[in-house]
Amino acid sequence: MNNWEEWKPIFAMVGINIVYGVMNSVIKVVIDEGTNRLVYLTYQQLVAALFVAPVAYITERGTRPKLTGEILAYLFFSALLGATLINYFFLMGLQYTSATFACAFLNMTPVSTFLAAIPFRFPSLSLS
Repeated sequence: MNNWEEWKPIFAMVGINIVYGVMNSVIKVVIDEGTNRLVYLTYQQLVAALFVAPVAYITERGTRPKLTGEILAYLFFSALLGATLINYFFLMGLQYTSATFACAFLNMTPVSTFLAAIPFRFPSLSLS
């Protein structure tokens, strides 16, 4: 049974990549059929919010800080840059390339996030 515990993360990673591949292929077909990218993105964000909001509300009920203007600004820019803009560029690239190429570039998200955070000195980077 110990062997299964070692392989479980690998199977999970492979499964998630298969799901991403299938979803990218379906999205590619939908966009090629003429669906507007902004309409698809709006539906995607709406469905995600409907599924995630109740879970977040229940699990974070007692630990949330007060909703201030600063927190609202952070949420706005995080949603704009972190979810909407990145997904829109992904959909635009998917329209002009293949689903395989799009799957390969999804793995670039952590790298681009790290590179975007460096000018703001959020990560502490030690090259020695």
